[in-house]
Order: sequence, then C-alpha cells, then structure tokens
Amino acid sequence: MIETWLNFPLWLAVPATLLFWLATAAGVWGIFQYPRVASFWRNCTGIAPPYVSVFATLFGLSVSFMSADIWQRAEQAQQVVLQEASQLNYLLHFAEAIGPAGQTITAPICAYAKSVVQQEWPVMVRDGEASPVTEAAFDHLLSLLTAPAFTAQVDATLRREMLNAFNQVRQYRVDRIQLSNTYSHFGKWMIVLFLGFMTQVAIGVVHLEKPHARAITLFIFTMAMAVTLILLAGMDQPFVPPFAVGNDSFKELASCH
Repeated sequence: MIETWLNFPLWLAVPATLLFWLATAAGVWGIFQYPRVASFWRNCTGIAPPYVSVFATLFGLSVSFMSADIWQRAEQAQQVVLQEASQLNYLLHFAEAIGPAGQTITAPICAYAKSVVQQEWPVMVRDGEASPVTEAAFDHLLSLLTAPAFTAQVDATLRREMLNAFNQVRQYRVDRIQLSNTYSHFGKWMIVLFLGFMTQVAIGVVHLEKPHARAITLFIFTMAMAVTLILLAGMDQPFVPPFAVGNDSFKELASCH
C-alpha cells in the first residue's frame, strides 16, 4: 500500500493524501462526538494539553530523520549522475588527445551518452531498470577499448587511465540504476504515518469538551502533516518529477561528434 502511494504521480498524490488524512481527522473528530460512546468520553476529561506534545514530538523527530535520509539519497543521486558524466567526459578528452587512434571510440562515447538520455533515462524513471539499448552501447565501448587494434596504438599508462575512467563510469551507472528503483525503508514510513495518526488522536483526546477547538486543531495539524508527507514522498524518488535529478550533463555529451 505504501509503495503504491509512493508511486502516485504528483497530480494524484496531492488530492489522495489530503483526502485520506482529512478523512482520518474527520473520523477522529466523529468518534469523540458519537452519542453511543459520549458517556465514556465524558469520564476521560481532564487530560492535560501537554499530552499532545508527546506524540507530536515523536512525529516531528521521525519526520526529521526521514527527511535527512531522503535528502541524503537525493544528494547522492545528484553526485552519481555528475560523476558518471564527468568520467565519461574525461574518457572523451583522452580519446581526443591521442589523435587518430582515439577517433574509433569518440563516436561510441557520444552514442552511449545519447543512449542514456534517450533510452535509459525514461526506462529508469518509469521502471527503475537499465535499458538494453544503453547496455549494448556500453558493451560496444568496452569492446573497442580492449580491442587489439586500439591497444596496440595507445601507451600502456594512458590505456590504463582510460580503462580506469571506463570502470568508474560503470560503477556510477550501477549506482544510478540502484538509486532509481529504491525507496526509504517502508518501516520508516510506517512509523511516520502511525505517529501522525496517533497525534491526531491525542489532539482529539485533549479537546474532549471543545468540539470546535478539536476541529480547528485537527484541521491545522492534518494539513501540515499531509503537505509534509506529500513533499517527502515526492523527494523519496530522486529521478521522478517534480524534484527529479536532471540529465543535462549527459545531454551536453550526447551532442558531441
């Protein structure tokens, strides 16, 4: 259920989240107004307002930890993309520096970058997987770098540096794909959602004798919580809009010749 919600596009996630939590708030308000249990709740009056802060503090701490985890993953995704493009650009400069021998790999490097933008990026965003077309372009580049006709024309030290850059591209690509198909641990989301609901209940318990105050405080807290959850869910997938990591660095390489 949580995974389904996280996969909602923004235009659906916003109303769905708001409606769900406003419904829970209305349900909490209604439980304390229900005539058949009103006598029970009348005997529970006198709970001090600071009681709410217990759950509210726990909820705030959970959101803070969740936010830190999500922002760290977003920054990691940004760095992975930049580093992959940087190492690819590094490899391209090597190819241009060695003259005619490097011309055989210049076009494949550009083709790989173009494939990332046109083929792999949409698949990665949609399915969290690598593109077979991009994989083929990557393997083709490797075969050229290790071909005897190429290695015979390139100094051993330079060839080692180029292979090292290629391996760095491989590693950053793997990291990029992995980050595109993972979320924060669902257990963390369950804790945040549970504490959010319990804070709603605590607000209702504190305002047993004040239905209007209960309605106002529930509405204010619920709106703040829902908006926070929407933003966190949107950032939990670093390659999915509206807070997506861009591929501009690959676009520049894709236009090379």
